[in-house]
Amino acid sequence: MLIVIYVAFIGLGLPDTILGAAWPLMQQDLNTPISAAGILSIIVSIGTIISSLLTPKFLRILGTGKLVAYSIALTAIASIGYGFADSFNILCLWAIPMGIGAGAVDVAMNNFAAVYLESKHTNWLHASWGIGATLGPSLLSFSIMTSNGWRGAYEMVAILLAIIFTMILISLPLWKKQEANGGVSGATNLETATHDSKANNSAQLSFREALRVPGMKLSFFTFFFYSALEISTSLWCGTYLTACGFKPEVGAMVVSLMFASVMIGRIISGFFAIKFTDHRLIYAGIFIVAAGCLVLSLPLPLWMLPVCICLLGLGCAPVYPSLIHATPARFGEALSSRAISIQLAGSYVGSIIMPPAFGLVATKFSVHLWPISLSIFVGLLLLCVLLLDFVTHRKLNKSYARERVLDILHEVSMESVKRERLKRKRKKKR
Repeated sequence: MLIVIYVAFIGLGLPDTILGAAWPLMQQDLNTPISAAGILSIIVSIGTIISSLLTPKFLRILGTGKLVAYSIALTAIASIGYGFADSFNILCLWAIPMGIGAGAVDVAMNNFAAVYLESKHTNWLHASWGIGATLGPSLLSFSIMTSNGWRGAYEMVAILLAIIFTMILISLPLWKKQEANGGVSGATNLETATHDSKANNSAQLSFREALRVPGMKLSFFTFFFYSALEISTSLWCGTYLTACGFKPEVGAMVVSLMFASVMIGRIISGFFAIKFTDHRLIYAGIFIVAAGCLVLSLPLPLWMLPVCICLLGLGCAPVYPSLIHATPARFGEALSSRAISIQLAGSYVGSIIMPPAFGLVATKFSVHLWPISLSIFVGLLLLCVLLLDFVTHRKLNKSYARERVLDILHEVSMESVKRERLKRKRKKKR
């Protein structure tokens, strides 16, 4: 089951990074202005926002397994459409199902990971997304080398997504079984009973009613400013480094290193999540980012700037997965899918609005204001997290206490299992 979930997260990242890498070829082939990539990106993002807000309703009807399978199938079909598009208008039409499929699978998978998996798996799953995001441009390079161009890359992505779709279809009974039993990471009977009673007794709220839940709006803005921070870092760090005196190819390499540091950071934070709560990982990540922004603002030697940007990537690594995983603890498992859909909508809105907004500031004033804008984003993110923790602290404390009790019970049960094994070995020797 875990293998299927990890592969699904890799598939989630496959189509996300191809557009940016392939656009120079696509715009020439389709005879489209280079700025048209922004229009395509906005269409995908709007489709993703709408889909993420509607996903909780479809989750209740279809269940996680079927919804993930249908969403990946929709993304695969959209990838085929991208590969065969002969004009920019056709490309825009296929961008609609691309966004809808991405939003649905994002909410469904994150909700499943938050409710049924341990925090370490949530971190490692988002690192798996990074593997898919890294694999996408590699497929593009291979397709260009084999004379299939950018269309061949989208066709390969469609084939890989079709394989993942088949895997999920075969594993549908496992999805149903795990949702009925309460998880795939060693949930006890007490944990399962608690989850089932909450799911049955808590009514599903509408979007407007969910926004009235204490902390829900703060949660939206928390993800808004996190995405503003991360996307602004990836979008503008190359331009900033070039303005500081680096060559453009060095700036591009630093962007890749930043994404690599996020992926490595999430692998490392998965191990820290075994001993530390989501709460501590979130604050640790934010303070690392704040330290990176502070150092970046100082008059340092040029060689220090890429190191600071990689530090920003390491700091961002645990924040997003830990915020996602803490959602059931903040709002309850029955409201988890609705809360995650609102959070991801905030994330997408932040990624659409704030990076272009800094672009206007850089055009009117200077790109050297970039570290200051990052400092503002991380300050607002910290403020939102502090307020969110203040509003939901009672639920968080109860949840962490419950997790600690379950951990102790698990350790005791494992010790008893070891003792039984030793007794059996002694009996066999006798």
